[in-house]
Amino acid sequence: MADREQLLRVFNNLVKNAIQSVERGKQGVISISILLGFDKSVRVEVRDNGSGIPDDVLPKLFTPNFTTKSGGSGLGLAITREIVHGFGGSIKVNTAVGEGSSFTVELPLGNAEV
Repeated sequence: MADREQLLRVFNNLVKNAIQSVERGKQGVISISILLGFDKSVRVEVRDNGSGIPDDVLPKLFTPNFTTKSGGSGLGLAITREIVHGFGGSIKVNTAVGEGSSFTVELPLGNAEV
């Protein structure tokens, strides 16, 4: 039970980041998994085989105006987290440098029929 446009913004940002994480010349693999939880939640994972996120960057990842890119405002993940939290959900990242990252968004389904 969430705003469609806001959800689209969340997942567009995660997929765009996943694509941009793949080094030039490497065959990128981006996967999206959707899992229905027993606790009336939905879990969406966006996984890539990009460069991964260094340990020193992880604490700043969702901070407004923080970016590792030459362009962009550094607001994408900060806004994504705020949207997800606003829906009563959570966002987590798992990463391994040189292997890739996965971002998992978990959202409550509320009273929706499953």
